[in-house]
Amino acid sequence: MTGPDKATYWSDEEYPGIRKEFAARYARYLELQGCTLTADQSTRLVEITSGIERWNDGWATSTVTERGSLVGWVGTDEAPDVVLDIPVSEVVTRAKEDLKRDFGSFTEKRPFTGLVKAKPSKALSALSIAAKKEDYPESFWSALINEMPDDISPRLQRVFLHRLIQLPHSVVRELRHTLGRWVEKNLIGIVEFDDDLGWSVFDHIIDGMVEGGEEAVESGLGEIRRGGEVVQQSRRTYSHAINGPLGMCAAALFHAVPGEKQEAGSLIPQHIKTRLERLFAVPGEGSDHTVSITASKLNWLMHVDPNWTEERLVPMLAFEHPAAEPAWNGFLHSGRVPWSPLASLLKPLLLELLPWVRQRQWDRDLSKVAAQWLGYMGIFNQDQPHGLTKKEMRDVLRCMSDDTRNDFIFWLGRVGQGNDDGWNKLVVPFIDDAWPRERVYRTASSTNSWIGLLDDTKDSFPAVYASVKQFLVPVETDRHPFYRFTRELDDETPLTACFPAATLDLVNTVTPSALTRPPYELPKILSVIAETAPELTSDHRYLRLIDLVERS
Repeated sequence: MTGPDKATYWSDEEYPGIRKEFAARYARYLELQGCTLTADQSTRLVEITSGIERWNDGWATSTVTERGSLVGWVGTDEAPDVVLDIPVSEVVTRAKEDLKRDFGSFTEKRPFTGLVKAKPSKALSALSIAAKKEDYPESFWSALINEMPDDISPRLQRVFLHRLIQLPHSVVRELRHTLGRWVEKNLIGIVEFDDDLGWSVFDHIIDGMVEGGEEAVESGLGEIRRGGEVVQQSRRTYSHAINGPLGMCAAALFHAVPGEKQEAGSLIPQHIKTRLERLFAVPGEGSDHTVSITASKLNWLMHVDPNWTEERLVPMLAFEHPAAEPAWNGFLHSGRVPWSPLASLLKPLLLELLPWVRQRQWDRDLSKVAAQWLGYMGIFNQDQPHGLTKKEMRDVLRCMSDDTRNDFIFWLGRVGQGNDDGWNKLVVPFIDDAWPRERVYRTASSTNSWIGLLDDTKDSFPAVYASVKQFLVPVETDRHPFYRFTRELDDETPLTACFPAATLDLVNTVTPSALTRPPYELPKILSVIAETAPELTSDHRYLRLIDLVERS
């Protein structure tokens, strides 16, 4: 009953009516098909339809036309014929008339959008004439900004940019998301076209957004609902930043740093830093969005402008800093392990990061990213000043939640597979030296994760299993953790056939003394062991397991 989300080409004035119209048509169609609405929904439907002039149920059936599984959908017609040859002073009025789609029609007519593509100079002139009457139709300006062709003449480009500078701040506010996306995409081009003019356009757009207040700089991401209930999530995130008008403008500033590839110490130009500083100080979400976008580029900024980064940006990551949440969210979203000079500065914070992240209500579990960063510092940088000692790494592992720790085991598997002799040189020493020994960290879920790691070890299986064995517990699961132990994948011999003794010991270690359901892979594993190493069929472990299989 809430109707559709607002399309970019619907103005704020027309959207409430369109939303009610769509809600009424679809809800009434459901009623006509025999669906029962709740009392509140039925009352709401009557209120909506009574307020729609000339309403009749035929509009509902014409909107949703059922033909088997085929459902009608509303398309757009951008043919500019009706405005192409009329006087420029009449274009806006005539195009507005076509915005009012008949209820029974499946086509949204957008002749002005077509005019922008076919004759952009006429479209711009038409809006300039309307502006003299203080008429700024939002849908037409959105079409002009979004659809202006790339190959227009320099003269038209200059006129277009000057028209943007002349937009009242109230209009900039209404067009904030359209303009934010346009700035992010086009700032480099307009600055290269005319540096002074390009930055004047940028500053004017920022002025309009900021003057609109905190609401004007909010992210376009709305609330999340599950089962009709609002999910409580923080809005101080990178996802909100990239969907916020000032977040888009902040990203544009970094795009505009001169040069295809910046050298170490080449510095961020002062005119860009000055504008970033202004955005840092904006009230409301806009500041968070700028911080998050900036923090996502922290490694690069430390490389290009280390002094400014250390003095101005790194302090934001202190947990007590007001901007810590958007800063860490943006930094972690980058996914890139902190560069060594940055890691040295941040090491005290990184060691305390996991418990702090776990307290955030973020839209994504970034504690797994943080855990991998710390793991990298503990495996690859342990001999460096910014690396983690064995004790520090062990304390970090203790701070992880079970889910994060299990995901970390999966990451260890990638380390073993992705590096030359990675299992023996990196993973085995790490498990032996750093993994916590306490019983609380040996769980059914971690055992499944360890088995998942082992099935990728290939020739290193015996060595890795010897290190992992002490962390395994008996487990019964609906999953099939040993699936790859008996099957030939990529023409490779299964692990059980290569290492029957080690596999037998593994299966015996993780199989409980009694089973409540028939084991799936166990009979296959025992069969392969019997074929490849018949002498093991008299082993007490084999006899215990075969007895379980027969009794189940």
